[in-house]
Amino acid sequence: MKATMTPELDQKWWSKNKPKLMKKTGLGDALKAYQVAEDQMDWDKTLKALSNVKRKVAEAVKLAGSKHSDTVTVLKKYPKIIDKKEKELEEKKKDAAARAKSASADAPKQKLGKSVVIWKKDLGTEITKKYKPDWLKELKGYAFQLKLNDDLLDVLEDEGDYVTPQQMVDDANAVTDKLVDLIVKELKATDAAFKKASDAKKRAALIKGFDDKLATIMNGAKKHYESIPAKRWLAFVKRKQQYKDYKVKTGFEIAIGALGVVGGAAGVAGAAATGGASLALGIVSLVRGVAQLADKIKDAAQEAEKVEKNLKGDLDTLLARYRNAEGEAKKQVQGGAEVGASVLKGILGTDTPFLATLPKCDKNYGLWQNKVAGLEVGGRKLSQAIMKGLQECDKLEKAMKQADAKKAGKYLDKLKKARASLQKGLDGCSDMMKRVSDADKNAPNLKKMLDALNSSNPKYAQIFDKVFPVVVNLTLAGANAGVGFKEASSTLDTVNTALGLFNDIASEGKDQLEEAIG
Repeated sequence: MKATMTPELDQKWWSKNKPKLMKKTGLGDALKAYQVAEDQMDWDKTLKALSNVKRKVAEAVKLAGSKHSDTVTVLKKYPKIIDKKEKELEEKKKDAAARAKSASADAPKQKLGKSVVIWKKDLGTEITKKYKPDWLKELKGYAFQLKLNDDLLDVLEDEGDYVTPQQMVDDANAVTDKLVDLIVKELKATDAAFKKASDAKKRAALIKGFDDKLATIMNGAKKHYESIPAKRWLAFVKRKQQYKDYKVKTGFEIAIGALGVVGGAAGVAGAAATGGASLALGIVSLVRGVAQLADKIKDAAQEAEKVEKNLKGDLDTLLARYRNAEGEAKKQVQGGAEVGASVLKGILGTDTPFLATLPKCDKNYGLWQNKVAGLEVGGRKLSQAIMKGLQECDKLEKAMKQADAKKAGKYLDKLKKARASLQKGLDGCSDMMKRVSDADKNAPNLKKMLDALNSSNPKYAQIFDKVFPVVVNLTLAGANAGVGFKEASSTLDTVNTALGLFNDIASEGKDQLEEAIG
């Protein structure tokens, strides 16, 4: 780090410029927390986060010491920058408070407006800017459009919020950047294989394979774009509760265009290899995709169970605080008199751990529901993908049985083992889906219980003594069960076993496979 540098309130700046040998300071995390808070326009949270940045800067100066004198010089420039930023944030906080005070407490009833395009992008142009192989003439007509009901845009404009629409656009562009990088990676891999292939049919198959992957990736991106407006609107509603009942109508359109190839490549673009060898190689690609999907689901299941564990811990805290309050209440009543609801309410209404934990339960419940929903969608996709793989295995097995028994025998044995692994993976996925389905089915009862605790007059005794034990144990399937990480992990292991066997088959090469199975 050069002593002449000016520090930035940006986690990426610090990560890029900090000395590699310097001990962890916590400054990067503090800067990230500040950026997130500012992005949410929560000025109290932002000011608090900025104050933490100031503390971490002081700690970083001490850790840098004489070993990193230039870094110390730069870090000592932070206080002036932070002070200036704090003044800006205080002004924004005052402005927001003034607008909130003058705004009507009740918003008019929503009149759902027509859909308007808030963002669009020509994907073909973005891809070919980054990489364009010799055989690729153009990627024409590949485009995205994101739409939103215009009455929400009117509300944002009336409230003077021009940041939220821009954030929607920024989010869409960020997703697109990642998407383009993924497609360019596929394009480069296809080009590398294309240059090695001398056979026209092989080249045509590679081009067609890339075209199919491009369409698959584009269609798979839909959910990521559709969720953007709703997330940003939700952040706005947290500041403007009068619009909490307004509905978000999102639309996302995909145009799958045409892949144009140059000269000789175009002449063979429609050709496709056939026979057992091509089928075997196709299954390798298919199962590789299944393995990637299974890996994502394993990670998603692990995340879901982590949230579930946190939720279970918070619920246990609520129960423990209730039992503590119950004990305190019994000391206040005479003899065997029944503990009144008002006495319990008075104790729990001032119990800091109870009051702090309840909103955490609400937040983690919502997050857990999102994770479970994601697992449900992913599990269905994985089941369908494995089923397709099993069907292709059946076709390949028939082709192998028609081939020379001696040459095809070793492939057939591996195919049967690979097929068995895929079937085992399907069974594991089904087991996971049962857990996910049970959780999803029982979750509404937990939501009712949390809503009851948040009501103005909670019936604590009825909730904790009668409802709580049944609902929590049933919904969260017991403390040691979870929503399916064990099954998701097992599914990934068996799918990877199948992939290894298919890779063994494919490793012989196309020529050897064609000689054995046609």
